Amino acid sequence: MCENCTTSTRGSEAGASRRGVLRGAVLGGAGVAAGLTAASPAQAAEAVPIPEAETVEPARKSVGVGLRWLGVAGWEISFDGRVLYFDPYLSRFDYRLQGGALRTDPRVIEGLLASGRLAGPPELIMVSHGHWDHMADVPYLLGRKEWKQGTIDTIGTETHAHLLRAMGVERSVIVASGGEYLAFAGGAYTVEVIRSLHSQSGGHGFFAPGTRTAPPPPPATIDDLVEGGTLAYQVTVPGRLKVLMFGGTNFVERELAGLRPDVVVVSMTDFSTVHEYLPRLLTALGGPRYVIPSHHDDMITGYDDPNLPKTVRAQAVTDLRDAIRRAGLPSRVLPVAHLQRLDF
Repeated sequence: MCENCTTSTRGSEAGASRRGVLRGAVLGGAGVAAGLTAASPAQAAEAVPIPEAETVEPARKSVGVGLRWLGVAGWEISFDGRVLYFDPYLSRFDYRLQGGALRTDPRVIEGLLASGRLAGPPELIMVSHGHWDHMADVPYLLGRKEWKQGTIDTIGTETHAHLLRAMGVERSVIVASGGEYLAFAGGAYTVEVIRSLHSQSGGHGFFAPGTRTAPPPPPATIDDLVEGGTLAYQVTVPGRLKVLMFGGTNFVERELAGLRPDVVVVSMTDFSTVHEYLPRLLTALGGPRYVIPSHHDDMITGYDDPNLPKTVRAQAVTDLRDAIRRAGLPSRVLPVAHLQRLDF
């Protein structure tokens, strides 16, 4: 699969304080892939201005699949006029303020859509786990009035479905636990749902664990959006590309047996107590051709802030390259910038 494809760039420990949720995982800066040329900022009426993504000429021998990093763990996958979202968290509110009150910023979301920095509507939203920085904006996206008449499928665990219902989502959710192999659009693409894990930080725990067996009261703070189980997803566009997406910084090695993605998106928050996290992961996947870091920014700096690139942790790229070298794998790391599109 994808032997000849090339790429171009287009445009917590349980009980930890909120200030420590991403301790050690979101500092520093990062470069972007070679060959980028900057474009002028986009302007959108009645919306927060969003900088243009960086662009270059399309790759030769393209398989026609695009990936766009939305920041945090969020991604847009596009091909053949179809759009899929993975963990689309866009509001980037400062979770350290107002007691961690949950909020959505429609201006930011509408600004992204109006400026073309976010494609839509999606026909599928994949949720890795229930934490706010992965799921808080999903209800707004599903309830957007311009999209209400269309079908938007959402995949998540039973807990994620209950939390979304508590947040006012009326659409049904495809409840998964890992092991599902789903065909969409008459087989235009498939999604393999993979049982996964969230993370283990310094004390072998993580922020807001827990599950829900029924819809709880409407979530009011980030603590109310519990993890609820973690899933990974492999999206396959038959004969063209396989992309494996992780939203948690851990994995179940046995669940990855036989998976051979062309591209793997790797979560890079704190993995300090996960044994040999990166070498084990990449070796278990047989050395994917392309490895992309994710979940390695500060989660709060706005898209229109000129300091946004400085919040991308450069060490994430270094750690991935070191792991690839140590494991003797042929993989190539692709650094990314916010709203930058990678064309395969």
